Amino acid sequence: MRSILMMITVLAMSPHALAQHRHDGGASGAGADATSWTTVPRLQPAGGGRGEMRLALAGIDAPELVIYAPGGAPETRVRHVPVEAGRARISPAAPMTGNYHWVQGREVRPGMFHVASTAVYFSNPGPAPTALLAEPRSELEIVPTPLPREHSRYREGERWPFLVRWQGQALAAQKLVLETANGSRTEALSDADGRAVFVFPLDFDPAQRPGGHDRTSAPFVLWTEHRSDGVHYLSSFTSQYSPAPERTRSLAWGAGFGLFGMALAVPLLFRREHRHD
Repeated sequence: MRSILMMITVLAMSPHALAQHRHDGGASGAGADATSWTTVPRLQPAGGGRGEMRLALAGIDAPELVIYAPGGAPETRVRHVPVEAGRARISPAAPMTGNYHWVQGREVRPGMFHVASTAVYFSNPGPAPTALLAEPRSELEIVPTPLPREHSRYREGERWPFLVRWQGQALAAQKLVLETANGSRTEALSDADGRAVFVFPLDFDPAQRPGGHDRTSAPFVLWTEHRSDGVHYLSSFTSQYSPAPERTRSLAWGAGFGLFGMALAVPLLFRREHRHD
Protein backbone atom coordinates (compact mmCIF):
# COMPACT_ATOMS: atom_id res chain seq x y z
CA MET A 1 0.00 0.00 0.00
CA ARG A 2 2.81 2.38 0.89
CA SER A 3 4.47 1.84 -2.50
CA ILE A 4 1.18 2.66 -4.27
CA LEU A 5 0.86 5.92 -2.37
CA MET A 6 4.46 6.81 -3.21
CA MET A 7 3.82 6.24 -6.92
CA ILE A 8 0.74 8.48 -6.77
CA THR A 9 2.79 11.20 -5.08
CA VAL A 10 5.42 11.06 -7.82
CA LEU A 11 2.80 11.19 -10.59
CA ALA A 12 1.12 14.14 -8.89
CA MET A 13 4.33 16.17 -8.98
CA SER A 14 4.35 18.95 -11.57
CA PRO A 15 6.52 18.46 -14.68
CA HIS A 16 8.75 21.26 -13.39
CA ALA A 17 9.26 19.45 -10.07
CA LEU A 18 10.06 16.21 -11.88
CA ALA A 19 12.65 17.99 -13.97
CA GLN A 20 14.34 19.45 -10.92
CA HIS A 21 14.25 16.07 -9.18
CA ARG A 22 16.03 14.39 -12.08
CA HIS A 23 18.69 17.06 -12.47
CA ASP A 24 19.68 17.80 -8.87
CA GLY A 25 23.45 18.03 -8.69
CA GLY A 26 24.05 18.79 -12.39
CA ALA A 27 23.60 21.55 -14.95
CA SER A 28 20.94 21.12 -17.60
CA GLY A 29 19.26 22.98 -20.42
CA ALA A 30 18.93 26.73 -20.30
CA GLY A 31 20.19 26.67 -16.73
CA ALA A 32 23.64 25.39 -17.74
CA ASP A 33 26.64 27.67 -17.30
CA ALA A 34 26.85 29.60 -20.56
CA THR A 35 30.66 29.65 -20.42
CA SER A 36 31.35 25.97 -19.68
CA TRP A 37 29.56 23.83 -22.26
CA THR A 38 32.00 24.48 -25.13
CA THR A 39 35.22 26.34 -25.89
CA VAL A 40 34.18 27.20 -29.46
CA PRO A 41 33.97 30.94 -30.32
CA ARG A 42 30.39 32.18 -30.14
CA LEU A 43 28.09 35.18 -29.78
CA GLN A 44 25.21 34.68 -27.34
CA PRO A 45 22.25 36.87 -26.27
CA ALA A 46 22.87 38.74 -23.01
CA GLY A 47 19.67 40.72 -22.51
CA GLY A 48 18.53 43.96 -24.08
CA GLY A 49 15.54 46.23 -24.45
CA ARG A 50 13.12 47.21 -27.15
CA GLY A 51 14.93 47.59 -30.48
CA GLU A 52 18.27 46.55 -28.99
CA MET A 53 20.10 43.38 -28.05
CA ARG A 54 23.26 42.81 -26.06
CA LEU A 55 25.58 40.03 -27.18
CA ALA A 56 28.18 38.32 -25.03
CA LEU A 57 31.39 37.03 -26.61
CA ALA A 58 32.79 33.69 -25.46
CA GLY A 59 35.87 31.86 -26.70
CA ILE A 60 36.88 34.76 -28.94
CA ASP A 61 38.76 38.01 -28.34
CA ALA A 62 37.29 40.39 -30.91
CA PRO A 63 37.74 44.16 -30.51
CA GLU A 64 34.48 44.89 -32.34
CA LEU A 65 31.41 43.31 -33.90
CA VAL A 66 30.36 43.99 -37.46
CA ILE A 67 26.61 44.25 -38.16
CA TYR A 68 25.30 43.59 -41.67
CA ALA A 69 21.77 44.81 -42.41
CA PRO A 70 19.48 43.06 -44.93
CA GLY A 71 19.02 46.21 -47.03
CA GLY A 72 19.07 49.98 -47.05
CA ALA A 73 21.59 52.56 -48.15
CA PRO A 74 25.19 51.30 -48.60
CA GLU A 75 26.48 53.65 -45.89
CA THR A 76 24.12 52.12 -43.29
CA ARG A 77 24.20 48.46 -44.30
CA VAL A 78 27.48 47.77 -42.47
CA ARG A 79 28.17 49.08 -38.99
CA HIS A 80 30.99 48.50 -36.50
CA VAL A 81 30.29 48.46 -32.76
CA PRO A 82 32.96 48.21 -30.04
CA VAL A 83 33.21 45.31 -27.62
CA GLU A 84 33.47 46.38 -23.99
CA ALA A 85 34.07 43.88 -21.18
CA GLY A 86 33.19 41.04 -23.53
CA ARG A 87 29.83 42.49 -24.61
CA ALA A 88 28.41 44.69 -27.34
CA ARG A 89 25.10 46.45 -28.01
CA ILE A 90 23.38 45.53 -31.26
CA SER A 91 20.63 47.63 -32.84
CA PRO A 92 19.06 47.81 -36.32
CA ALA A 93 20.83 49.62 -39.14
CA ALA A 94 18.06 52.24 -39.09
CA PRO A 95 15.27 52.91 -36.54
CA MET A 96 12.54 51.33 -38.71
CA THR A 97 14.63 48.61 -40.39
CA GLY A 98 13.92 45.12 -39.08
CA ASN A 99 14.18 41.44 -40.00
CA TYR A 100 17.44 39.51 -39.61
CA HIS A 101 20.80 41.26 -39.23
CA TRP A 102 24.03 39.25 -39.52
CA VAL A 103 26.56 39.86 -36.73
CA GLN A 104 30.18 38.77 -36.84
CA GLY A 105 33.22 38.99 -34.59
CA ARG A 106 36.79 38.21 -35.66
CA GLU A 107 39.97 37.32 -33.85
CA VAL A 108 43.03 37.41 -36.08
CA ARG A 109 46.49 36.46 -34.85
CA PRO A 110 49.59 35.00 -36.52
CA GLY A 111 48.63 31.52 -37.71
CA MET A 112 44.95 31.79 -36.75
CA PHE A 113 41.75 33.36 -38.07
CA HIS A 114 38.67 32.75 -35.91
CA VAL A 115 35.18 34.02 -36.72
CA ALA A 116 32.00 33.86 -34.63
CA SER A 117 28.66 34.73 -36.25
CA THR A 118 25.00 34.91 -35.34
CA ALA A 119 21.74 36.24 -36.77
CA VAL A 120 19.76 38.79 -34.73
CA TYR A 121 16.08 39.35 -35.48
CA PHE A 122 14.41 42.76 -35.06
CA SER A 123 10.63 42.89 -35.20
CA ASN A 124 10.18 45.89 -37.54
CA PRO A 125 9.51 45.11 -41.23
CA GLY A 126 12.58 44.71 -43.38
CA PRO A 127 13.95 43.00 -46.49
CA ALA A 128 14.15 39.22 -46.53
CA PRO A 129 17.61 37.94 -45.53
CA THR A 130 18.12 35.97 -48.78
CA ALA A 131 20.68 38.37 -50.26
CA LEU A 132 22.22 38.91 -46.83
CA LEU A 133 23.02 35.19 -46.47
CA ALA A 134 24.28 34.83 -50.03
CA GLU A 135 27.06 37.40 -49.61
CA PRO A 136 30.39 35.95 -48.32
CA ARG A 137 31.92 37.81 -45.38
CA SER A 138 34.88 35.71 -44.27
CA GLU A 139 37.27 33.14 -45.69
CA LEU A 140 35.55 30.23 -43.89
CA GLU A 141 31.91 30.56 -42.89
CA ILE A 142 28.75 28.64 -41.98
CA VAL A 143 25.45 29.98 -43.25
CA PRO A 144 21.95 28.75 -42.30
CA THR A 145 19.84 28.05 -45.38
CA PRO A 146 17.27 29.23 -44.48
CA LEU A 147 16.85 31.00 -41.16
CA PRO A 148 13.69 30.34 -39.08
CA ARG A 149 10.73 32.49 -40.00
CA GLU A 150 9.37 35.30 -37.84
CA HIS A 151 8.10 34.06 -34.44
CA SER A 152 9.66 30.67 -35.18
CA ARG A 153 12.90 29.05 -34.05
CA TYR A 154 15.02 25.92 -34.25
CA ARG A 155 13.42 23.04 -32.33
CA GLU A 156 14.30 19.56 -31.15
CA GLY A 157 13.80 16.85 -33.73
CA GLU A 158 13.68 19.27 -36.68
CA ARG A 159 15.97 18.97 -39.72
CA TRP A 160 17.82 22.14 -40.71
CA PRO A 161 20.34 22.61 -43.57
CA PHE A 162 23.50 24.69 -43.33
CA LEU A 163 26.00 25.76 -45.96
CA VAL A 164 29.77 25.88 -45.44
CA ARG A 165 31.82 28.13 -47.74
CA TRP A 166 35.54 28.61 -48.29
CA GLN A 167 36.66 31.74 -50.12
CA GLY A 168 33.05 32.30 -51.17
CA GLN A 169 32.65 28.83 -52.71
CA ALA A 170 30.79 25.79 -51.41
CA LEU A 171 33.14 23.47 -49.53
CA ALA A 172 32.40 19.75 -50.06
CA ALA A 173 33.29 16.89 -47.69
CA GLN A 174 33.86 19.33 -44.83
CA LYS A 175 33.15 18.21 -41.26
CA LEU A 176 30.72 20.36 -39.28
CA VAL A 177 30.05 19.90 -35.57
CA LEU A 178 26.88 20.79 -33.67
CA GLU A 179 27.15 21.28 -29.90
CA THR A 180 24.32 22.22 -27.55
CA ALA A 181 24.29 23.66 -24.04
CA ASN A 182 22.32 20.55 -23.02
CA GLY A 183 25.40 18.42 -23.68
CA SER A 184 24.83 16.94 -27.15
CA ARG A 185 27.40 16.75 -29.92
CA THR A 186 26.66 15.75 -33.53
CA GLU A 187 28.90 15.66 -36.62
CA ALA A 188 28.08 15.74 -40.33
CA LEU A 189 29.93 16.05 -43.63
CA SER A 190 28.91 18.59 -46.24
CA ASP A 191 27.74 17.25 -49.59
CA ALA A 192 28.95 18.23 -53.06
CA ASP A 193 27.04 21.52 -52.75
CA GLY A 194 28.61 22.36 -49.40
CA ARG A 195 25.43 21.63 -47.45
CA ALA A 196 25.00 19.55 -44.31
CA VAL A 197 21.68 18.71 -42.66
CA PHE A 198 21.41 18.43 -38.88
CA VAL A 199 18.58 16.99 -36.83
CA PHE A 200 18.47 18.88 -33.56
CA PRO A 201 18.87 16.40 -30.68
CA LEU A 202 16.08 15.59 -28.22
CA ASP A 203 18.15 16.68 -25.22
CA PHE A 204 15.80 18.98 -23.30
CA ASP A 205 14.14 17.61 -20.20
CA PRO A 206 10.66 16.69 -21.54
CA ALA A 207 9.08 18.30 -18.49
CA GLN A 208 10.10 21.77 -19.66
CA ARG A 209 7.03 23.55 -21.06
CA PRO A 210 7.36 25.37 -24.39
CA GLY A 211 4.61 27.43 -25.98
CA GLY A 212 2.51 30.32 -24.77
CA HIS A 213 4.57 32.80 -22.80
CA ASP A 214 7.17 30.18 -21.93
CA ARG A 215 10.32 30.99 -23.94
CA THR A 216 12.38 27.96 -22.86
CA SER A 217 15.47 27.75 -25.04
CA ALA A 218 19.14 26.86 -24.94
CA PRO A 219 22.09 27.94 -27.08
CA PHE A 220 23.78 25.81 -29.69
CA VAL A 221 26.89 26.36 -31.77
CA LEU A 222 27.67 24.93 -35.19
CA TRP A 223 31.34 25.09 -36.13
CA THR A 224 33.96 23.94 -38.60
CA GLU A 225 37.71 24.36 -39.04
CA HIS A 226 40.11 24.38 -41.97
CA ARG A 227 43.87 24.79 -42.49
CA SER A 228 45.41 26.63 -45.42
CA ASP A 229 48.96 27.97 -45.90
CA GLY A 230 49.82 27.37 -42.26
CA VAL A 231 46.79 29.27 -40.94
CA HIS A 232 44.10 27.68 -38.76
CA TYR A 233 40.65 28.93 -39.72
CA LEU A 234 37.68 28.32 -37.43
CA SER A 235 34.16 29.58 -38.07
CA SER A 236 31.03 29.22 -35.96
CA PHE A 237 27.34 30.06 -36.04
CA THR A 238 25.46 30.41 -32.75
CA SER A 239 21.74 30.56 -32.12
CA GLN A 240 19.00 29.23 -29.80
CA TYR A 241 16.78 26.15 -30.05
CA SER A 242 13.70 25.04 -28.09
CA PRO A 243 12.03 21.86 -26.84
CA ALA A 244 9.67 19.95 -29.10
CA PRO A 245 6.06 20.70 -28.00
CA GLU A 246 4.94 17.12 -28.75
CA ARG A 247 7.23 15.68 -26.08
CA THR A 248 5.76 17.95 -23.42
CA ARG A 249 2.19 17.05 -24.34
CA SER A 250 3.03 13.32 -24.34
CA LEU A 251 4.55 13.60 -20.87
CA ALA A 252 1.53 15.50 -19.48
CA TRP A 253 -1.01 13.04 -20.92
CA GLY A 254 1.02 10.04 -19.77
CA ALA A 255 1.28 11.38 -16.22
CA GLY A 256 -2.41 12.24 -16.19
CA PHE A 257 -3.55 8.77 -17.28
CA GLY A 258 -1.13 7.15 -14.86
CA LEU A 259 -2.47 9.21 -11.96
CA PHE A 260 -6.07 8.44 -12.97
CA GLY A 261 -5.35 4.71 -13.10
CA MET A 262 -3.65 4.71 -9.72
CA ALA A 263 -6.54 6.64 -8.18
CA LEU A 264 -8.98 3.98 -9.40
CA ALA A 265 -6.83 1.26 -7.88
CA VAL A 266 -6.74 2.74 -4.36
CA PRO A 267 -10.37 1.80 -3.34
CA LEU A 268 -9.79 -1.77 -4.53
CA LEU A 269 -6.67 -2.04 -2.39
CA PHE A 270 -8.48 -0.71 0.64
CA ARG A 271 -11.25 -3.29 0.17
CA ARG A 272 -8.69 -6.05 -0.22
CA GLU A 273 -6.87 -5.05 2.96
CA HIS A 274 -10.17 -4.75 4.81
CA ARG A 275 -11.14 -8.33 3.84
CA HIS A 276 -7.82 -9.67 5.20
CA ASP A 277 -8.08 -7.89 8.55
